Amino acid sequence: MALKSETLTLLFSLILCISSGIASAQQLADEPAGGMDVNELEETVIMMPPSSSSIPSIIDIPAVNKYYTSWDTLYVRRYSEVPPNAGDSIILPLFNDYSTGYVFPVEGSLLSPFGYRGRRVHSGVDIKLAAGDPVSTAFDGVVRMARYYSGYGNCVVIRHYNGLETLYGHLSKIKVTVNQQVKAGDIVGLGGRTGRATCNHLHFETRFQGKAFNPKQMIDFNTFSLLSDTFNVTKATYGVSRDYLPGISKELSADANGLSKSKSTKSKKYHTIKSGDTLGALSIKYKTSVKQICSINGIKPTKTLKIGTKIRVK
Repeated sequence: MALKSETLTLLFSLILCISSGIASAQQLADEPAGGMDVNELEETVIMMPPSSSSIPSIIDIPAVNKYYTSWDTLYVRRYSEVPPNAGDSIILPLFNDYSTGYVFPVEGSLLSPFGYRGRRVHSGVDIKLAAGDPVSTAFDGVVRMARYYSGYGNCVVIRHYNGLETLYGHLSKIKVTVNQQVKAGDIVGLGGRTGRATCNHLHFETRFQGKAFNPKQMIDFNTFSLLSDTFNVTKATYGVSRDYLPGISKELSADANGLSKSKSTKSKKYHTIKSGDTLGALSIKYKTSVKQICSINGIKPTKTLKIGTKIRVK
């Protein structure tokens, strides 16, 4: 009788394990683990001394230095900078004399959003790709970190000339080196599943002064284009609820989720540069002028157009 009872208990436990396994597998398939929890990052670096690395001359410019005083090549976040307090507002022009291009890293479907994942805070978004797919840098900038980094696996962090930083995690191979200058669209690595990852995908983060924010505040994930030529940073930018979007930007929030288009975004048009494209040809095609295209993108008429980069034409 005891044997029969023991057998039933084992059978019941086996059924529970199988059920739990199926549920877990489904959850992981729907939402792959990726990156490192915000609190883990804080715990990792809290006792570390300030970075002794000097800022490279190629990014030692006023447009960036007013937001950063450190250059760390070993850690994602180990800064003395403090993000804006309540009421403070920083308007970042995404394009300037140093930062003239934008390319979405990899045009795949969104697998997992920014924000709370159970008790953890997913500090970026997960984007579907295949192993070995090329991953591009979003803006012009300089590689600050390029190494294997805990849950991120093979990871690249780039500081951009517009003051932002972007992170690319779970790469199967890193294709850049620390202090290397890159242009929007340059390949930083190949897609993979290194680190804390259950499938091949890109873990992509947008950061300012060391803190991550939901990239949907800046990028339309349906068209992979920027929502605006500027990005307004306030304390409200850094909320961590699931798929967080500040209440002050309801129109842009709806647009980022593909629900509607705000008036300010609807009129904007972007063009992906192809072989043979020139500013003159684009001005004719989109019924505008070279001067206007240069003005809204912060570029000069002599700017070389790189194939694959996106440029705003209206």
